[in-house]
Amino acid sequence: MEMIWASFATMGLAAGGYFSIPKTVVMFLLVLPWLYWSPWVEKDAKAVHAASGAWSLAVLIVGALTLLIWLVQPFFIVGLLVYVMLTGGVLLAYVVHRNAMVQPPQRVLTADHLKDVFRRGGGGGQPSGGQTVTKLKVYQSSGMIAMPPAETATPELREAYNLAQELLYDIVWRRASEADITPATQQARVRFVVDGVAVERPPVGLNHSEGIIQYLKGVAGMDIQDRRRPQQGKLAVDLAGMQLELSIQTLGTTGGQRIRLRVLQEFVRTKLDTLGMDPEMLARVRELNQSGPGLIIVSGRPGSGVTSTLYSLLREHDAYVQQIETLEAKEAIELENITQHVYGEPDRLAPMLSAAMRRDPAVIMVDQCPDEAAAGLILGAAAEKTILLGMQAGDTFMALAKWAKLCGDSAAAVGPLRAVLCQVLLRKLCPNCREAYAPNQEVLAKANLSAGKVQKLYRPPTKPLMDEKNNPTTCLTCQGSGYLDRTAVFELLEVTEEVRALISSGASLAQIKSACRKTRMLYLQEQALRRAIEGATSIQEMIRVWQPAEKKK
Repeated sequence: MEMIWASFATMGLAAGGYFSIPKTVVMFLLVLPWLYWSPWVEKDAKAVHAASGAWSLAVLIVGALTLLIWLVQPFFIVGLLVYVMLTGGVLLAYVVHRNAMVQPPQRVLTADHLKDVFRRGGGGGQPSGGQTVTKLKVYQSSGMIAMPPAETATPELREAYNLAQELLYDIVWRRASEADITPATQQARVRFVVDGVAVERPPVGLNHSEGIIQYLKGVAGMDIQDRRRPQQGKLAVDLAGMQLELSIQTLGTTGGQRIRLRVLQEFVRTKLDTLGMDPEMLARVRELNQSGPGLIIVSGRPGSGVTSTLYSLLREHDAYVQQIETLEAKEAIELENITQHVYGEPDRLAPMLSAAMRRDPAVIMVDQCPDEAAAGLILGAAAEKTILLGMQAGDTFMALAKWAKLCGDSAAAVGPLRAVLCQVLLRKLCPNCREAYAPNQEVLAKANLSAGKVQKLYRPPTKPLMDEKNNPTTCLTCQGSGYLDRTAVFELLEVTEEVRALISSGASLAQIKSACRKTRMLYLQEQALRRAIEGATSIQEMIRVWQPAEKKK
C-alpha cells in the first residue's frame, strides 16, 4: 500500500515534469472503492461461507496489478479502462457468487438493495429494528446457509429473522418433534409436541406469526407471494454441532397463514436396534425378517411409530444386492437405495401394487391395506417375496383379525404370514430427576405381581427441584417435563404351525392366545410393565397411554 500511495506523488509526471491534478483526482476517486471493498469481501466471504481467502486474495492482487499497470503505461485512458474493467470485474464476480449463496433479502447490489440504500439516504447504519440475534445456523432447502438480514434491511425483516431464530432455538432446546402456529382471533396459538405430548407455548401476535411464516417460507424454498395454497418445504438447523432437518407445511386460513414444522429425525427412526425391543425379541424379529418369502404385519395406533419400524425392517435388507420398493400414501423420509412410490389416495394402491409386482422386487413395503383388492395382491405376492405391511390396530390379535377379514379366508390369510407386531410409544423417565417410591401393593396385585417382588418404582418428581443454594430450579436435562425421549414397547405374535392350524380351523381367541403363551409371548401392557419395573418409564405414563382417547383431551 505504501508503494501505491507513493505513486500518487509522481503520477502524471512526463519527461517535462508535467503534473496533472485532474488525472490524480480521478485515480484517487477510483482507487477508494477498491480500498473499501477489499476488506469487505474478506469479511463477507467468511459470513456466507465462501472461500474467503481465495476471494480476498483475488480482489487484492487484481486491484494492485491493474493499478500498477495504470501508473506505468503512458496512456491514461487505457490504464483507466484496464483498471475499471478488471478490478470491477472481479468484484462483480464475487457479488454474483455470494448472491447465489444467500436468500433474496440478503443479496447486495440488486434493485431492491439499491432502492433501500437510496431510501435511507445512502446510509449503511442500523435500521430502527435493533440488532439481529443469531442463536443457531439455518440452512436453506438448497443446503446453503441462510444469512441474517443485511444492515440495510427493513426493521420488519430483521424482527422476523429474530423471531424465527427464537422459534427454531426453542424447538431444538425443548426437544420438540413438531411445532404448530395457528392464527386465532387476536393472537396466533403456538403448540409444540414434546415426546408425543402436546405442550402449549406462549402465543404470538398475528403480525409476528405472519413475519415468522414468511421468513421460514423463503428459507424453505416456498413461494412467499402465495399465502393461500398449501405448500411444503424443508430446512435444516445446526446448534452447537447438532444438526436437524425440518419439514415445513403451510396453508392459508381465514385468519391468516398456518405453519407446521416437523423434525424428521424425531418423526422417523430407521435403525431397528434403537426402537426399544429387548435383545431376545430383537434377535427373533431379525431372524423372521430375513427368513425368505412371507408376510410380516406391523401394527399400532396412529402416531405409535409404525412407519419407523417398517423403515427399520427395510433397512435390515441389503439394498445393494436386492431390489426394494415401497408403496406409501405419503413419503415420510427419503430412503437411500430404496425405490419409493407415493400412491396418494387409497383406491390407487391396488393398481400401483400390481405394477410393482411386475417389476419383481425382492422386498416390498406397503404402509396400509385399505381393501380386499389390495389384500389379495399382497397375499399372492407374499408367497414369493418378503412383504412388510403396516396396519392400524390396538394389539396383535386385533391386527390378525383385521387381516383375516380383509382376505375373506382365515386359512389363506395365515398361509404366508410369519408374524404380527404391535407397538405403542411410551415416554422415558428423565434419568436426572426421576423419583423413586414404594409402589402400592394393591396396584401390583392388579398387575399380577406378587407382593414384595417389586420394592420400588419410579415417577416424575413430585416436589420442586432445589439447587445447591436451596432455590427452586428446573431440570436442564428434560426442561422440567420429567420425561426424556420415547421408546417403543412391542408385542410379537409369532405365527407357528400350531397357531396357523388353530386359526385355519376357526379356533377361539382363547385357544389361539393359549398357543401363543407357549412361545412365551407377552402382551403389550406386560411388556410396558417390565419397562416400568426397570425404571425406564412410569405407571402414570402407562395409564396415560392406555386410557380412552376422549379422556386424553
